[in-house]
Amino acid sequence: MVTKRKKSKKLKKLEVEHQYLDRKVAQLTKDRLKDRSTESKDILSRLKRTKLMVKDAIAKAKATLTS
Repeated sequence: MVTKRKKSKKLKKLEVEHQYLDRKVAQLTKDRLKDRSTESKDILSRLKRTKLMVKDAIAKAKATLTS
């Protein structure tokens, strides 16, 4: 029972992080309309990769909860 609770907390933490990254990506995408610098593109790309890694971790955590 304890392991389910730990995984559940981990899943919740990952979901919150994913929501945060989603908001940041949306904000930076909007800002990219004005700021077309290489630096802003690099930051946006890095955030998108991080968001994707978190999404994969969420899927993995959900899979371990159901099995």
